Amino acid sequence: MIEEQQAMPAQLKRMEESHQEATEKEVERILGLLQTYFQEDPDTPMSFFDFVIDPHSFPRTVENIFHVSFIIRDGFARIRLDQDRLPIIEPVNINEENEGIDQNTQIRNQGIIALSYRDWEEIVKTFEISEAVIASRQSQPRLSA
Repeated sequence: MIEEQQAMPAQLKRMEESHQEATEKEVERILGLLQTYFQEDPDTPMSFFDFVIDPHSFPRTVENIFHVSFIIRDGFARIRLDQDRLPIIEPVNINEENEGIDQNTQIRNQGIIALSYRDWEEIVKTFEISEAVIASRQSQPRLSA
């Protein structure tokens, strides 16, 4: 009985580490997609909704937003509003100076996104999103806007 109790925490720890590693790999993959898009077309902003919304899967959309949140939090990308006050996402070039502000001392703002199933349906319809930019790991990503 005691051996079983000691084995469970070790199993849970391994499972947690495995999940964390999978999340890190997915975050890196998604950052790579964003960077590739901007290498191919650096002058065209990427709509945040086009980037994260999977028009065929609400749960996948939520996962995409979760993974993108790490990219934003860690300063590898930023979200800002375009001229129509719609969110766009862009990678941050860590070699460039950010308007004279040192990257290490830059203040980061955080926000919360609320997204219901109905909101997701409306975004897909309004923005006419027909394909996912962040394809599942098994599919090929779409890189055109």
